[in-house]
Amino acid sequence: MRTDLTTSDWHKLIKPVLPHASTDKDTPEYNIVRIESSSQSLYAVATDGRTLGAERHRNLGTLEAGPVHVRAGEAKASLALFPFSKDDDPMLRVIIDTVPVPVTVVGEPRSVSALAVTVQRDDGTRLVMHDHRDPDHDPLRGWRRTLLRAMTRPGGRPFNGLDLRADVLARWASAARSGERLCMFSGPEPGDPLLVVVEGHFAGVWAIPQYLDAPGKRLRESPWLSELTLDVDVETGEKRGSEDE
Repeated sequence: MRTDLTTSDWHKLIKPVLPHASTDKDTPEYNIVRIESSSQSLYAVATDGRTLGAERHRNLGTLEAGPVHVRAGEAKASLALFPFSKDDDPMLRVIIDTVPVPVTVVGEPRSVSALAVTVQRDDGTRLVMHDHRDPDHDPLRGWRRTLLRAMTRPGGRPFNGLDLRADVLARWASAARSGERLCMFSGPEPGDPLLVVVEGHFAGVWAIPQYLDAPGKRLRESPWLSELTLDVDVETGEKRGSEDE
């Protein structure tokens, strides 16, 4: 599978999920970014077992390929290897396919084929990120099912959505010291301010802006919901046409 995208789009695909990959050396299966494609989009997904982040790049005509689990450090390094600016945003070729991997068998050099994600620029700059997925210990095997169940909630209960400005979230993180809990309490009515409390030493209030389009409407119209419904059986939670999920 090959897809062409701008360097800035590659950054937009990878950067949002990196904070969700584990940095614990004792759990290498979580220290990865999962890259795969469907007929609708190219996806990057990561989890540390507590949070899960998924980003999609809409690309009509993409063939189903992967999954490939690349090291989170390699995915992060790709952002430095392929920079961009407002005036220079070159195209990249992203290829999910098998590549030869050199091995030594009884002292003799050989090669085996293994899945990899290859990112290449027209000037020849190239990065090959090999697959480290263990099918028997894959924490992201059911990531579609996890997202779909969170978006549809059993019983059809309505969502009490909150419109939060992402750039303000970092203000509250500095109030929590190592190992402490930061709790947010919502009011009973839409638009009620959030109460933010950290243990017994910090309290604050966050005013919530109101918009014409309610969060529930945006969720119903989300491309994520439509794509996941295509890929996953709502009743069983299993991925359609594949044993992998």
